[in-house]
Amino acid sequence: MVGKIKFPADKFGEHKFIMDYNSYVMGVHNYYRIATHVSQDFAEIGFPVKRTMKCRLGQRLKRKGNTLPPFVQQMYGKSKQLRYIRGLFVLPISFVQTRPPKHRPRDWCVYTPEGRAAVHKALEKVSIPILHYLMEHPVRNESIEYNDNRLALYCAQQGKCAITGKPLEIGDIHCHHKVRRVDGGNDSYSNLILVCRDAHILLHAMWESTIEHYVEKLALNAKQKDKLNRLRKRLNLDPI
Repeated sequence: MVGKIKFPADKFGEHKFIMDYNSYVMGVHNYYRIATHVSQDFAEIGFPVKRTMKCRLGQRLKRKGNTLPPFVQQMYGKSKQLRYIRGLFVLPISFVQTRPPKHRPRDWCVYTPEGRAAVHKALEKVSIPILHYLMEHPVRNESIEYNDNRLALYCAQQGKCAITGKPLEIGDIHCHHKVRRVDGGNDSYSNLILVCRDAHILLHAMWESTIEHYVEKLALNAKQKDKLNRLRKRLNLDPI
């Protein structure tokens, strides 16, 4: 990958190879960051990678560049190993932030027949074809974290809209940011929620005619309306 960055056909090819490299780094970090002592393993990997980059890319690597996207700033902004090529960030593979695994039942295990049965039983509440569709059709131009959490939320919400409680269908699955990116929100699991298209429109609606139309269409009960208004409050919008 470093060799491709060193000898790109043009600046567009260089941009693509850098983003391919960054995608790989974010992918392995996201996958392995709950493993014990993963930071030590990535430190061992990072040393030869850093040395190779320094030898092959030399003066092209800069310490300053363009403003980082919010999700990159959150995950890698504190790293002193962050470098830039033509203003585009190049992520340090040795800088990984670990996190503890989320709680799950102890009987869940992919290594025993009983454990696999428990996992499959939990997944019976969601549509496997829709889950496979979401896996095979990630949202383009969104982060790996966003698309991973989109899958996790579909399972956690049992395939239902978080506001209406109705089953989500392909083409009607919207991933809503509780706190908008422009207000400092990110793609973390806790900041995302899955809703249907109509509920998503109503969440962001400001025109009275639009609000009236979708309130009538969705026919929300008091509990659903309360949840909707709590989410609207986080968007700094008036309750309906």
